[in-house]
Amino acid sequence: MCYINNQQLKKGCKLETIIPVINHNLELPVCAIKGDEEGPVVLISAGVHGAEYIGIETAMTLSKELKPSQIRGTILFLLVANPSAAYTYTRRFVPEDGKNLNRMFPGKKDGTLSEKIAYTMEKELQNQADYYIDLHSGDTSERVMSFVYYAGVATEEVSEKSRMMAEATGMAIRVKSTAITGSYNYAAIQGIPSILMERGGQGAFLPEELESYRQEVKQVLVHLGVLRDEILTEKQEQKEVLTATYINSEAQGFWYPCKRPGDTFLEGELLGTVKDVWGNELQAVCGAYDGIILYETVCMGVSQGESLIAYGK
Repeated sequence: MCYINNQQLKKGCKLETIIPVINHNLELPVCAIKGDEEGPVVLISAGVHGAEYIGIETAMTLSKELKPSQIRGTILFLLVANPSAAYTYTRRFVPEDGKNLNRMFPGKKDGTLSEKIAYTMEKELQNQADYYIDLHSGDTSERVMSFVYYAGVATEEVSEKSRMMAEATGMAIRVKSTAITGSYNYAAIQGIPSILMERGGQGAFLPEELESYRQEVKQVLVHLGVLRDEILTEKQEQKEVLTATYINSEAQGFWYPCKRPGDTFLEGELLGTVKDVWGNELQAVCGAYDGIILYETVCMGVSQGESLIAYGK
């Protein structure tokens, strides 16, 4: 059984509603679709980082497109987890408290707004889910190659089910996460197989990117047995990143990348430099091994500690 605002969902129904953030006046938009047959409950969230619009648009499009007659089980769409950021083009943080929502789980009932959103998501939505898909993209300052993280810090069974979900997306690259923070990682630690999908960035939602994202999510739903009557597209061979490296800026300056997301490189190859206003090199980023660029900042100006680039082996 599945409940929204203490109301049990009925078979064969689609419910578009809002759920209030616990102990706050903010409201989160939710669409719940329950099929005619019993089956798994899948939570799909978007907008944890509010300016990652391609995930939001993909969730909104699928919530309108899918009908109860196509569903075996239930799909819960959290359409925008961080509304204030989405409406103000705010990257990474919840504007009201300046915190990264994806680092707040499981949240606090009496915390700041970010902590209250996380608490509400965990109590009202994650607790009911059998599987979880979190939709992301490069932020306004980032560009990414299309890839998928799966939860690696969980029981062997949960991690393997997460890996199979990642494989079902058909994306070229999957990365086994070793983090314990983040909405999907927290859910996996609680026993819910989970993935985080990445596609697009820079605040854009191009039609071809949206169509690919939509199809990748649907392929996971078919794999889970929740979506029926769908023909899967032919999948490309998927490779797994065994090691991921995340580089931050060591100083305030200007960032000059040498590669683009999806480019491969050799050990020792220059990936980018940070320079001061006079052109003096402050930091050279070189590959620690042969690898592939996952994402990078597109901003020229960077502060100390700012993310520059991520790559994998």
